[in-house]
Amino acid sequence: MNNTLKIYLLTLICFVAGTSEFVIVGVLDKIAGDIGISVSMAGQLITVFAITAALGTPVAIYRMRKMNQKHVLIIALLTFTLGSLLMTLSKNFNLLLLARVIMALGMGVFNVLCFIVASELAPEHKKAGAVATVTVGYNAALIVGLPVGRIITEHFGWQSIFIGTSILSLAFIALLAKHLPSFPATTVLPLKDQIRVFKRPIIVLSLAMSFFWILGYSSLYSYITPFLKETSLIKESTFSLAFLAFGVSTLIGNKSGGYFGDRFGIPNTIATSMFIHLIILLTLSLCIGTHPYLTIILLMAWAMAAWLPGPLFRFSIMNLSHEAKSVILSIYNSIIQFGFAVGAALGGLEIDTIGTGYLSWTAAGIVGISFLLTLKYWKQRKNVEV
Repeated sequence: MNNTLKIYLLTLICFVAGTSEFVIVGVLDKIAGDIGISVSMAGQLITVFAITAALGTPVAIYRMRKMNQKHVLIIALLTFTLGSLLMTLSKNFNLLLLARVIMALGMGVFNVLCFIVASELAPEHKKAGAVATVTVGYNAALIVGLPVGRIITEHFGWQSIFIGTSILSLAFIALLAKHLPSFPATTVLPLKDQIRVFKRPIIVLSLAMSFFWILGYSSLYSYITPFLKETSLIKESTFSLAFLAFGVSTLIGNKSGGYFGDRFGIPNTIATSMFIHLIILLTLSLCIGTHPYLTIILLMAWAMAAWLPGPLFRFSIMNLSHEAKSVILSIYNSIIQFGFAVGAALGGLEIDTIGTGYLSWTAAGIVGISFLLTLKYWKQRKNVEV
């Protein structure tokens, strides 16, 4: 197997693992019904996954810093597989939580090292392309995770999703063990060097606006299925199509971010897209119960606006810390996972207290905070191309 095929293998693994993370959003109601819990409690499976990935991944990577990267990749994928198998066997909420913790640890470590290994496999002039190729795996998972998960669940049950990912992961482990070369351990900076970046106000501001951006998104996205069931006129049989349109729109927004950032400047693009994001959420809140097709169009517009600044946040913060890009990226990833976790927890609390009807309003309010922080960032950086 040549190195190009190995990179595509890593991309495929990222797709399968990423699908297992995102798929649960579309089947929360089914899981809740099967084990006899509320949808808001089932939503904490998203929260615990994100928190574990945020806290556990840096610790696990640091603990295994002296190991061969190939071995760490295989251990991470094996851990993910064990978590997937436990998902299929779990009959109560506590076991499901444990399964999600195990999956998050495995996927978090694999996610970090996968990009490093893909870059190592590529020649010098194609390293960026290798990283971009692996990113496609996660983007594709974000697109198909919701609709495919919903379709499979309706025909075979939600457990079948994790049975399939477990079988595929075992096959991937065998392929990695046979074809992936060994890579020496990487250098990991001490914790005191990692937290030094917080001394720069512009970095703290950038992390804050990213946190509230994903927090607002997660508070609605994590419960999009019950939200649509209870507030929209979309038939449940149409959910899979609506989720597919949502996923494709997410990819369009993500890809468009780079184009607009290059053409109009990153600060301008982030500020404009966050304003549009806020307006669309307010419009969705006002029009959610009017017409099913209008709702789908607004969902697509929300997906595009929400994810258009995504790559720009990441690229911008990388370039704010020239001396420690790997460190700031690690911190950024943890902040995003924390935001996702808090958003899922906040949405679940709101459902328990006032119901699902105001989820989009809450999301709009949080995105509004991010927009205000973005304006402050824009004023500081508007004349700087980062």
